[in-house]
Amino acid sequence: MLYRWVFRLPWNVIQEVAADQNLPANLLAALVQVESNGDQYACRFEKDYKYLFETKQNAKDNNITETTEMMLQMTSWGLTQVMGAVGRELGLKGPLLQLTDPEINLTYCAKLLKRLASKHTERNDIIASYNAGSPVRTLDGKYRNQGYVDKVNAALAVFDEIQKGGK
Repeated sequence: MLYRWVFRLPWNVIQEVAADQNLPANLLAALVQVESNGDQYACRFEKDYKYLFETKQNAKDNNITETTEMMLQMTSWGLTQVMGAVGRELGLKGPLLQLTDPEINLTYCAKLLKRLASKHTERNDIIASYNAGSPVRTLDGKYRNQGYVDKVNAALAVFDEIQKGGK
């Protein structure tokens, strides 16, 4: 089966960042596919997001109001939908709109994945945490965000199939 959507992804940047950050390129690519379908300008305001990072100082540093900084931190940005607050926490300075740049977005995604991998050893725990902050399981043993984990694993399976010579 030919997966045309695969060709929309920015493979050169994915492979470069993966190599620089020592992460599997297929994992970054799967997150890109699931989070934004390859749209570097994707953004989504998360009205219930509560984990903000130094909003007063970041607003001052960027010459914007604290309310604007808060709203920008409550937005997920770019290819991998990195939350603005996560970007700040991981050291992103300057306008959060930078997270729509594929290289910057993938770099901060990779930084987050590395931080999650330092806490969790199972790939599915890392995937669940990327989406929900932690790998919370329900009483039946499934992740609270099992659908998300399944989508990422399905995309990973496509990339693995392609690398093995499938179509």
